[in-house]
Amino acid sequence: MGIQTRAVIPEGIEPVARSLFEYWSRVRGGKIVPGRSDIRPADILPLLPYLIILEYHPDGTLIHRLVGTACVERLGADYTGVNLFDQVAAHNLRHAAQNFNVLRCNPCGMIVHKKIQPEKRTPFVAQILYLPLRDRSGEISQLIGSVSALGMRDGAAGSADINHPAPAQFLDIGAGLPQPGISEARRAT
Repeated sequence: MGIQTRAVIPEGIEPVARSLFEYWSRVRGGKIVPGRSDIRPADILPLLPYLIILEYHPDGTLIHRLVGTACVERLGADYTGVNLFDQVAAHNLRHAAQNFNVLRCNPCGMIVHKKIQPEKRTPFVAQILYLPLRDRSGEISQLIGSVSALGMRDGAAGSADINHPAPAQFLDIGAGLPQPGISEARRAT
């Protein structure tokens, strides 16, 4: 499959995630995955409080490099510098690591609905969008994402359980959808 000039975002995505996806799609130009240097914070000032940036490390960690102020306020904690996998229950760790590895191996986006239970705050369901970013060598080394609070409404998102793996919906960004058994990262062009 060749590079799609426009990836389609699914129905039901929150406005912040839609805006991030549209911006990410514009800055990637003719590439499947844009470079981290293509993202200009001044272009997306209204989105910044809702954004996260994560960085893959060779030891298998996925570190929060940036956590927007709205995310920090809602979560009741700043996860900047924290390994995402340290926040995943042990019985869900393998599943979560596989999902995030897919984003590198078969460049795609991912939407997750996850019940968040902040300490001393009302639980809520978050819609989290993850999109890959490549470094100067072409490796997918970071993810940019948005976090939107959906509340505890009925339906699939409202029934998310903090003790079970969050269902991931992979998004075709031009490289196709992931195939089972992908095990090694590849460069995005």
